[in-house]
Amino acid sequence: MRIKLQKSSDIFPQEWHVTTFVVDHNHELLSPSVTRFLPSNRTITEKDEKRILMLKEGGLFVRQIMRVIELEKHVNHGCLPFLEKDVHNLFTKVRKKQDANDAMDLLQYCKIAKEEDCKFQYVFTLDEERKLEHIFWSAAHCIDWYQKYADVVVFDTTYKINAYQMLFGIFVGVNNHGKTILFGCALLQNETTSTFRWIMKTFLSVMKKPPKTIITDQDPWMTEAISEELTSTKHSFCIWHITSKFSGWFTSILRNRYQDWCADFYKLYNLDAPEDFEREWPQVVAKYELQTNKHVIGLYEIKHFWVPAYLRGYFFGGMTTTGRSESINAFIKRFISSHTNLGQFVKQVDLAIEDIDQVQLHDTMLETYRGSSLRTMSPLEEQAHNILTPYCFKKFQEQFGRAALYSLIHEDGHTFVLKYYEETRYNKWHNVFWDGETAICSCKHFQFWRILCRHILSVFLRKDCYKIPSHYLPSRWCRQALQVEDRFQVLGEDFQVSGEELLPDENVDMLNEVGCPPISKTKGCSKRKRVKGGREGGKQTKTCRLCKSIGHNFTTCPEKENIITGSQKKKKATPSDIGLNPIFCVKY
Repeated sequence: MRIKLQKSSDIFPQEWHVTTFVVDHNHELLSPSVTRFLPSNRTITEKDEKRILMLKEGGLFVRQIMRVIELEKHVNHGCLPFLEKDVHNLFTKVRKKQDANDAMDLLQYCKIAKEEDCKFQYVFTLDEERKLEHIFWSAAHCIDWYQKYADVVVFDTTYKINAYQMLFGIFVGVNNHGKTILFGCALLQNETTSTFRWIMKTFLSVMKKPPKTIITDQDPWMTEAISEELTSTKHSFCIWHITSKFSGWFTSILRNRYQDWCADFYKLYNLDAPEDFEREWPQVVAKYELQTNKHVIGLYEIKHFWVPAYLRGYFFGGMTTTGRSESINAFIKRFISSHTNLGQFVKQVDLAIEDIDQVQLHDTMLETYRGSSLRTMSPLEEQAHNILTPYCFKKFQEQFGRAALYSLIHEDGHTFVLKYYEETRYNKWHNVFWDGETAICSCKHFQFWRILCRHILSVFLRKDCYKIPSHYLPSRWCRQALQVEDRFQVLGEDFQVSGEELLPDENVDMLNEVGCPPISKTKGCSKRKRVKGGREGGKQTKTCRLCKSIGHNFTTCPEKENIITGSQKKKKATPSDIGLNPIFCVKY
């Protein structure tokens, strides 16, 4: 089809007259099978919109949503009246509508949750432009869990899970079944010392008592904030965040000796006594000539934060990493993305809390219905079986089963010296004190796990002890019906975050309008292209790495067959070849 237009007159410039009209098309017509791809023929009905948004809330990807609707409508694959692009456009349109009042919707959601359950707590701050800066919230279940299991807390942060790139921080712990539980969440604008001080102070204010121990990464600003706000809490660094940097620190320096260094480091890591660590550390460092290496010097300076020999005197639930937070992060990330608005984000966090609660109820049912099986007829094992949860009882059985593998070397009153029955390269002597009421072992396994070690149990068997003292079966590992609230330092009711930083929920009505937070600038290299200087700015000529000539590369080198390249490279030893712990299996 072709139409010619011409202006009718200069007096009426807005008028056009049709002078020629040709009915024939000047292009090839589309077949009926492909006309459905035209934008004018693609539509999403209101019913389909509701269905698509519901499936998205359930965590399905666009392609999965399309397939589900195809099966529901009984149509062939790819024959829906809309495309994946149209579904993405629908999500963008809905998100733009929600983003307008995103911050106010989030605060209103928290206010309603507070009215429905008075245990729900939330705290937020605004910046100078009255935009949402930081927010912390903790559901009723989280408050109850913290009152029972506040002895150890893991705090970790993650990125790119909301439309504003706000940092997502979570406080997690471990319950009596060994499962991860959530204590509280926070969305933070940045990662400065003042921000971390605010979140630690707020957490302490809401929970009313500090944790005994806390595990985080090596962030220096977080470390400073914890030392100022959680003065009575023992702070530990995640060992994974330390060892994951080893390949970048030491591979180019040690080369073929890198795996040997990791193996020796693992031996140092497993030492029980600080005296042993202080004696062995200089020898290992000198062996690899790393006395002046800045990373080795830095590791030694922060030894009290990561060396188990200095941490075994505190309860960490056997944890040495922040890995428990990853399970909750992975669950939440199934339903959200970097485009998720704040209101949708907090709903998915609530879903994760409900999931944790259901898992805990299921574990409580299993401890009554199924229980655990006894391996011996020992009254010690039977007593632990009747009191401890299946998770903790399994840990107890591991220690109890190895108690018979230790020989008594020396006995002096209430002091006993034990040794593994056969000689090994890791053989150690362990000192145990037992006077009938108090049991102490040099390995400090009980202090670290709150579970009796094999060495103390070996002394129990030798000294005809047929009942474990009740204080060695702590309530935090007991079955639900036998738990007693562990009381330790509780802050006074008058403790509160300063009024300049804390905006309690009652002030929400006083805030006429809270703006959406600005896009956060997280750690990492700037997206802007950096300015190059020196040799980087000039054009570099590429040469063949074989003959060093220009104009070709190694693959097309004409002298490739004539040059003797030397022997083949030896296969690198893998960490498994030397029995290295998986946490130290760092990739090259």
